[in-house]
Amino acid sequence: MPAGWNQTSGTFREGPISEDTFWMLFNYVFSDSSAKRTTYKFGLIKSILDNLFNSEGEDYSLFISYENLFGKFAENYWNLITKYHLKQMLPDGKSEYSKIEQIFMALIEEEPSFTDIPFTSIPEQKRKSIIKQVSSDCRKNVIGALHRDFQDCLYAFDLKGEGLYLNAHAFNFMLKYKVEIEKLNYYSWAKFLEKINDESVVVKLLDKLELATPQKEDLSVFRQVLYQEFEQNTCFYCGKKLHEIHVDHFIPWSFIKEDKLWNFVLACPACNIRKSNKIPKMEYVRIIQNRNDNLRKLNTSFIKNQFKTYKPQLISDMWKYAQNGGFVVML
Repeated sequence: MPAGWNQTSGTFREGPISEDTFWMLFNYVFSDSSAKRTTYKFGLIKSILDNLFNSEGEDYSLFISYENLFGKFAENYWNLITKYHLKQMLPDGKSEYSKIEQIFMALIEEEPSFTDIPFTSIPEQKRKSIIKQVSSDCRKNVIGALHRDFQDCLYAFDLKGEGLYLNAHAFNFMLKYKVEIEKLNYYSWAKFLEKINDESVVVKLLDKLELATPQKEDLSVFRQVLYQEFEQNTCFYCGKKLHEIHVDHFIPWSFIKEDKLWNFVLACPACNIRKSNKIPKMEYVRIIQNRNDNLRKLNTSFIKNQFKTYKPQLISDMWKYAQNGGFVVML
């Protein structure tokens, strides 16, 4: 078993941590020097990256609930296991399947129709039950192990608690280098999968890992709120009256991989197509921040939920980190 797997709690290191230290630790985890029986460490890193914008708190720690963490964890594994049939564990003589594979395979045996649907399309009650099983069975095998690998620099946790507390220094580092870390994580995950799977299923592994990640949701509810309730009836970018309405991720979805109202604007088709996977000019950051300040005043339950983890300067920070990660500014 990987060192630390049976750890039930752990704190994080106090004081500043350099970027060089974080790069050293991430590179260690991605290397063969970090013991791995399953792909869980890669899956947990991906899930933390996907939850950076769901973390709650200020100062030196940010809380991520196990429900959110292992909800993304399960969603990221769903296609890899049920659609692409990729094994996730080194053979140990007892079982050739990891626990998450066993959970999904049992579900498919019970409900064969789930094979061809996205994880988010599984009925809510059943989906929550699966996430609960994944959280219960997987977190005890990976939370402590990854905590040990990162030498107490990444997060604090208690398996009897409700979630983990991400070190704010780690949060800022992961946000700043999100694109680079995600690429390195995919590459290392793919290398591990190549060792334990037949050639017939490892074709285009990186593409499969990319396609296994959460996909965009139905955005009609966001269009309705912005257009009807907030009366945003002109294009956010060019200011022209909207006739055909597109809902645009202000910070590209490929960077944030999260659908939240505070990151949506309404755009005309021409501007939305022109923007594509780019980031807007910096001048628009101030406009959307002011828009969000006004939007929060609506004070409905939907708005409260959408802005639950919204923090001042979040948009401007994401804009800066997306640009550092290679996203081009829209001209």
